[in-house]
Amino acid sequence: MDLINENLIIPESELTDKEEIIKMMANIMKENDRLTDLDVYVRKVLERENMGATAVGYGVGIPHGKTDAVKKPTLAFTKTKELVKWGDEKEDWVNLIFMIAVPESAASDEHLKILATLSRKLMNDDFRNSLLSTDDRVELNNILQGVFA
Repeated sequence: MDLINENLIIPESELTDKEEIIKMMANIMKENDRLTDLDVYVRKVLERENMGATAVGYGVGIPHGKTDAVKKPTLAFTKTKELVKWGDEKEDWVNLIFMIAVPESAASDEHLKILATLSRKLMNDDFRNSLLSTDDRVELNNILQGVFA
């Protein structure tokens, strides 16, 4: 599955605002021909965030959106230089952000499969540390490709 590639990875984001980060990551998806409508996708992701922040602990946020504005299942990744407030809880500060995009018409549980696979891996300290220890896109891509191989 061509879920992620080097072009969907932003290794050193200086952004510190959740909504700006979501828009930046969506723009990367659009530039890589993964979205038909940037605004529709961003709106879906922000609607989901308003239902409850997608910080999952360990400094990780996993915003996601399911809409037919998505051409094919996609995962984008960024690391922020500073911790970003992702929700209202004290543990909702993140610096590893994975954004999932899936078409509405895809299997109804496609985003759940991606989320479950990613979440299992993110519980591993060594895996998170491997992401934190490099800013090289190729290396980050290799690490992330290994999750979904």
